[in-house]
Amino acid sequence: MESDPAYILGWFAAFVGMIGFGSFAVPIKGEAANSVDIDPLVMQSYKSLMCFLTSWLVILLGQEVSFTWWGLVSGLFWVPGGAFNIFAIRNAGLAISQGIVSSSIVMVSFIWGNLIFHEPVESQIIAYSAVWLIMAGLYGMSHYSTAEPMSSQTSNVSDTEEERDEEQTHDLMRKNSDSFENDS
Repeated sequence: MESDPAYILGWFAAFVGMIGFGSFAVPIKGEAANSVDIDPLVMQSYKSLMCFLTSWLVILLGQEVSFTWWGLVSGLFWVPGGAFNIFAIRNAGLAISQGIVSSSIVMVSFIWGNLIFHEPVESQIIAYSAVWLIMAGLYGMSHYSTAEPMSSQTSNVSDTEEERDEEQTHDLMRKNSDSFENDS
């Protein structure tokens, strides 16, 4: 099985997919895209256009062109999912959103493969446990890579300064009060 060319090609495709899906969000988070504040649906339209244009490259590999309505159904899932993913990247950050999205994709894809398409696994318990461990690890990575937002850091500093100023005011009032009582 491991020497089968289709098997090796499958692993190569998975590696290319990993690099592609791991890197597609970098331009979305980049300064150029954020400076013009592109709507997530517009960015998803760019992704969809590039998918359409590059999908014709399979003809060069000898793949026969065919049509299936399932491709449209797949697009109905892919476009909103991609748009929400772009929204998450821009608002929660690249590491956080991709960690959450990627781990959730693992679980959803595994459920589709195992329960709907009946793809065999050696042990259901170990397979589901492994998927949950992957999800827990990526959720943990996302949670602990979260930096405290700048606004809350600023408010903590100003709260500390306000508390210090208030304390100094109380000390001055107390000293003035003591000196007034001593003068009387």
